[in-house]
Amino acid sequence: MTESKIKHVLLIGDARKGGSAELVSKYSAWFEERGVSTDQVTNRDVPLHDRDSDVVVVLGGDGSLLAAARRMADNQRPTLGINRGRLGFLTAFENEQAEEGLTRLLAGDLIEETRMMFRCCVERGSLPEGGLSTSNKPSSGNVLGLNDVVISRAGAGGMIIVRVRRGDVEIGTYRGDGIIAATATGSTAYSMAAGGPVLAPDLDVVVVTPLASHSLSARPVVLSIGAGLEFEIIETGEKRHAYCVVDGQEQMQVTVGSKITMCTAPTRFRHLAQSPKQFFEVLVEKFGFAGMARSRR
Repeated sequence: MTESKIKHVLLIGDARKGGSAELVSKYSAWFEERGVSTDQVTNRDVPLHDRDSDVVVVLGGDGSLLAAARRMADNQRPTLGINRGRLGFLTAFENEQAEEGLTRLLAGDLIEETRMMFRCCVERGSLPEGGLSTSNKPSSGNVLGLNDVVISRAGAGGMIIVRVRRGDVEIGTYRGDGIIAATATGSTAYSMAAGGPVLAPDLDVVVVTPLASHSLSARPVVLSIGAGLEFEIIETGEKRHAYCVVDGQEQMQVTVGSKITMCTAPTRFRHLAQSPKQFFEVLVEKFGFAGMARSRR
């Protein structure tokens, strides 16, 4: 970011997590003392697209940041994460660095990275009677995401089969526990744990990573999203449905014949970081990537 012209900040926390609401109030007072007005949201289910602000500050972990991105919908604003979670790969500062981070934010001493977002649309086959999303209400089947789409079997009871296409080209048919389709941002999450590659965050690509594939030849593949990726549910094993989960938070049941489309969203996530090097520094510090893990001092 250039010289700061921040007049109004949207502070996000999750009241269900101990101490979050108190921290939101604390930093609201901190901003007010510096002549910056704030809006506070601690209910994680409240939409954010209609909240006016120059910048968004999320006090939480990676999950809180992903949720905030989805809740902002098409009204993405520069977003700074202060880590209160376990890993905090997407957040720019740790909890004990919060005031340093907020001071640098007001000084205009942070950089903005835009990252690809996607829309996940579900065209269901025959949904089992009573089949609902995990929120106990029907899902719209159209979800904005930043990290990944995971299609997985519904617990023990046989393997599922998922066919992947991009346009008229069939990428592959995977039999196993499912597949992960991760953006570059999401490549360091579930996909990496399942053996997928790490992708630099400025790449507008998707890595398709099989989950416990029945075929030894099935390997992760990186490809541009093009006009959209389609995932067709061919079999669901011994269960009546499989699951489609966006960013680990929005879960939908999908049945045989369901088609899940992942396409580029017209909006991009506006991620605030300390420097262009931070992504790779965090890889080394927290994962020991390409070297020894470094202790924070």
